Amino acid sequence: MTKNGLGSVDAKGAEPADGGYKKDQYGNYRDRDGNYRYGDGWGYRMDDHGRDLHRIPPRERDFMPYHRPGSFYANAPHYFGYRVSYLPSSRYVSVYTRYGVTYYIYNGVYYRPWGDCYVVVRPPFGIVLDRAVSYYDFRPIRFSYYSNYYRRYDAIYDNIAYIAEQNRIIAQNNATIAAQNAAIALNSNRALDSYNLANRLGLVQSYAYADRNYYYQDGVFYIINGNGRYEVIVPPAGALVSSLPDDYATITIGDVEVYRVDDTVYRLVLVDGQPCLEVLGQMYGSLASRYNIY
Repeated sequence: MTKNGLGSVDAKGAEPADGGYKKDQYGNYRDRDGNYRYGDGWGYRMDDHGRDLHRIPPRERDFMPYHRPGSFYANAPHYFGYRVSYLPSSRYVSVYTRYGVTYYIYNGVYYRPWGDCYVVVRPPFGIVLDRAVSYYDFRPIRFSYYSNYYRRYDAIYDNIAYIAEQNRIIAQNNATIAAQNAAIALNSNRALDSYNLANRLGLVQSYAYADRNYYYQDGVFYIINGNGRYEVIVPPAGALVSSLPDDYATITIGDVEVYRVDDTVYRLVLVDGQPCLEVLGQMYGSLASRYNIY
């Protein structure tokens, strides 16, 4: 584990000396997946006995001015999970509500109220970026499996109903692709194992198309939609990243230790002998409420 959290691990199991973070052309430190490192410190503190380091969640670190975070799509630190004490005048802030959640947007940065302050958050699913895809610097991601079998969920929440309908279409698409091209490996057994674990933990999975590219930056997943624009999507099950954003948390669901970024749950897996972090599924309902701090 790097000082910033779950860092890249090489084939021998040793972590790079720099935690996998490199300075980009803008002078910011980020890893291969676009997760940013913030400031000169790493957000850790010693315990009262001066022996053990404890990670400080971004929401417990110092307040920052509202003009400091970069927009969620920018090549700049996003500061997801960090607090600001106030926002500018309402004439500069727009309000957007989706799935019953209210967001305050200033200069491309999404905030949610938390107590007497605001927290920088990721945009909701469905947000479409206006500029051409060549403007953005998102990283393509790979998958450990694709699902070609539609599995039902009993949840009645609106966003879960949307995921379920999308899964039905994607599963049919992937089954057709696999039937037409034997060279495409869906890894169906891995998909079933992942589903069984996710279902046991009370998670819902969002499928990925086997014939489309997916992109990632700092905990936000994208696909290029039918209009040729990047669209924010539900993190797809089976997606692999090498490290997690600064605002991740380690939690235990049942008897399984996993990692949470917002309502997305990741697990540590080996793929082709390499350790990776795999999207396992989405928390919803009472499970999401249990871990939702906002």
